[in-house]
Amino acid sequence: MKLLRQIPLALLCVSVACPSLWAQTPEKPESDTAKQSAPLDDSLYRKLVDRIKGGDLTVDFVQLRDSFGAWLCNEKVKTDAPNRAAMVSAFEKKDYAKAVELVEPVLDYEFVHIGLHRAAAEAYGNLGLAQKADFHKNIAEKLQKALLSSGDGKTPETAFRVLTVREEYVIMNELGYEVQMQALLAIKGKSYDRLSGKDKKTDQAVSVYFDISSFFGGCERVRK
Repeated sequence: MKLLRQIPLALLCVSVACPSLWAQTPEKPESDTAKQSAPLDDSLYRKLVDRIKGGDLTVDFVQLRDSFGAWLCNEKVKTDAPNRAAMVSAFEKKDYAKAVELVEPVLDYEFVHIGLHRAAAEAYGNLGLAQKADFHKNIAEKLQKALLSSGDGKTPETAFRVLTVREEYVIMNELGYEVQMQALLAIKGKSYDRLSGKDKKTDQAVSVYFDISSFFGGCERVRK
């Protein structure tokens, strides 16, 4: 399964939670053709992204996140973002004009990346482009809300559906829980993480379930 690359922590921690950073994979050589926007495909993920970019914010962002894992597993479509290393370099150098030029094509591929939208919002804000900054800030908030509303975590059947392990800890932080133990579970052919710990306010013991099928054995699951 192809995974999105990690952006340096210092770059995307523009919020306290620093959510949604991704596992790292080797960089590929960049070419002139890589500068083009994502090729069209008829996937649900692509259709939802196109609707949002067209201004339709009534899209179900939980469905958008759910469709992303299936899209990554589709070997018929290109899922590697173009000029990603150059984009990261531009952000690190605070070359915001170059950063926003490169971030939009990357977001065609990584539209569910909460931290990347927050970085884009910060860059546009520094350029005085308030409308675009607000757009990406709004998308980041909707994605965060979708993450937190994807389940309740009380049982495997109602587990939060996450795209990375980091999102599990984002949720635990949002709930005010301290993590003390993590367990990997296989239940009815699906993979789950169970994080156990305590409520920081009450010291009550807690356990929260996370559906990790999107990135742990996800492609095999999707192709069944």
